[in-house]
Amino acid sequence: MKVGRKWSAVAAAGVLLGAGMASAAGEVPTTATSAAQMAVRMFPSGSSAVILCSGDPKSERSDLVAGQALAAYLSAPLLLTQSAGELGPNTRQSLSQLSVPDANPAGDEQPYQPAPGKPKVYLVGTTDSLSGSLVNQLQELGYAVQDLRTDSASALLSEVQNIVAPPLPSQADSPGFPGKWTTYAGDQAHNPFYPVPDSAPSWEKEGVMWNFPEKAAVPLSQEFPDLRQLGMRGAPVKMTQSLGNACGVTAVDGVIYAESDDAHLYALDAKTGQLLWQAGPTVNALMGNPIVGDGLVYVTAGDTGFSFSQVLKFMLSQGKMQLVRGLTYSAIYAYDQKTGRLVWRQDFQGNAMPTPALVDHAVYEATGDGHLYAFDSKAGKSLWKTDLGGFASMSSANYWRDPETGRVEIIVGVSDANNVVAVDAQTGKVLWKQPTTLNIFNTGMGDNTPTVDQENGLVFQDSVVDNDPKTNTVDLAIYAMDARTGKMVWSTKLGRGSSPPAYKAGVAMVHDGVVYVGSPATSRYYALDEKTGHVLWNFHFQNSGPAGAGRGSAVYAYDRLWVAAGPKVYALDPKTGKELGSYEPGGRFGIVNPVIVGKTMYLGNSYDWIQAIPLSKIDPTVQSSGA
Repeated sequence: MKVGRKWSAVAAAGVLLGAGMASAAGEVPTTATSAAQMAVRMFPSGSSAVILCSGDPKSERSDLVAGQALAAYLSAPLLLTQSAGELGPNTRQSLSQLSVPDANPAGDEQPYQPAPGKPKVYLVGTTDSLSGSLVNQLQELGYAVQDLRTDSASALLSEVQNIVAPPLPSQADSPGFPGKWTTYAGDQAHNPFYPVPDSAPSWEKEGVMWNFPEKAAVPLSQEFPDLRQLGMRGAPVKMTQSLGNACGVTAVDGVIYAESDDAHLYALDAKTGQLLWQAGPTVNALMGNPIVGDGLVYVTAGDTGFSFSQVLKFMLSQGKMQLVRGLTYSAIYAYDQKTGRLVWRQDFQGNAMPTPALVDHAVYEATGDGHLYAFDSKAGKSLWKTDLGGFASMSSANYWRDPETGRVEIIVGVSDANNVVAVDAQTGKVLWKQPTTLNIFNTGMGDNTPTVDQENGLVFQDSVVDNDPKTNTVDLAIYAMDARTGKMVWSTKLGRGSSPPAYKAGVAMVHDGVVYVGSPATSRYYALDEKTGHVLWNFHFQNSGPAGAGRGSAVYAYDRLWVAAGPKVYALDPKTGKELGSYEPGGRFGIVNPVIVGKTMYLGNSYDWIQAIPLSKIDPTVQSSGA
């Protein structure tokens, strides 16, 4: 039977333990401690399940393909029977080794421990390859059995496909969600709040709560990463941008899309947290927001490294030779929005960590090789590329549409030299560059994403400045520029603090004449007058840790600011900065930008989890504030 590309890709991720391979499950644990630890390793999803397929060489290949797909979806091991009607001694031994211990030793609780007892066994195959007697054998041994046997191979694939790739929610069932996601953090102003209509279902109006672990998930209550192993600098760097969901999630038509450093893209049901599909692995880590539009989901893969040869050339040329960021492979991917099937891909020389922008059926990506690229959104055909005069580190493209001419400017920050650059979306022509006037430090303007006020024609960007190597302190400056000309309108320094270890800036959000931005140097969040740059108030994040806090943008919703920083999510009074409520959902947050639809906050964290939190968990008074 011919196996489609979709099935082949999913099946390749399966875990296979065949007959005669019982030792692959690990040695029989001799203590409750080792048994508990092994159970966590074998069942990373927290749900103990085993997939059982026929080991008969005469069985259909499609049986194994279906079994591998289900094993990948459930993060479960796959075992083979000895024959169509007999488990066989090796499979029995493997099953016994996969039982979860009844109790953990005192003081050694596993925070993400699967339920104790024997795993649930899924029988996957046709009735010809797997006899009904296997159900009796398993039940006699005390296993719960999910019988997925069918009369034909095609029916079996359909049965498993309904589990591993359920249909996406319909737009009618999720009326509060946006129909597309075109820029980093959802819109030009970086304020992804989507109120729901009165006709919306109750789960949207009241909020839902769930946690979904991705492939590299770490227990939410665990102290992580280990400073002793990674060092006082290495651990904060990884926590800030190299682990889990660096920048947060995307919400479109009742589906939550999220990228991960595990090189996979996930699509989840926003109501239940159920996995709808996953795609990958990609050539490198994914660190941005998925962009959704034109029936596709766009993600970019890259890394933060510099090769020694690149740094040497840069130094020998005294900065005249352009520095390229990115050690290994980088690419942009376009996946089918409904199925996760790869539609097209383009590769780059430099890193592709920034989130692309989707404007008028074209995708724009700034990379570590110092160029801005434009591609046809549906076919992936290259439209043009433009030299920016410096590399984009984590600066995702934003845009401004001139209300008088209709011309679209793609706006991005670059490092070496530290400029904000505007490029004509149609032609690739550089329209203006704004060289910053303050003493920019490190990757500067290329480390952060510009924020655009479309109505007032302003662009906001911030960067660390005035580095003092003796005290290892910096300041953070935020700039306002005219979107049409690039002319500087104002600049404000927010205060000195310890030099952040990575992603040294904060993503700004603008709403109703006020700019909100955090500084990881001071671990404070600030409100500034949009016209003057005058600081209105600031709020200090507690327990920010050695990495500092305040990188992600806030969301303005229900007359509150909602922001994730350190181990908490906060609700702040937007007029005074007073804390109205907070909640610790587990794990920690890096550059995360929360998304609010109705009364639910969706976000990801550095522990590789995707989370849905009712706003009432953060501030109980929000339920009485109306929609």
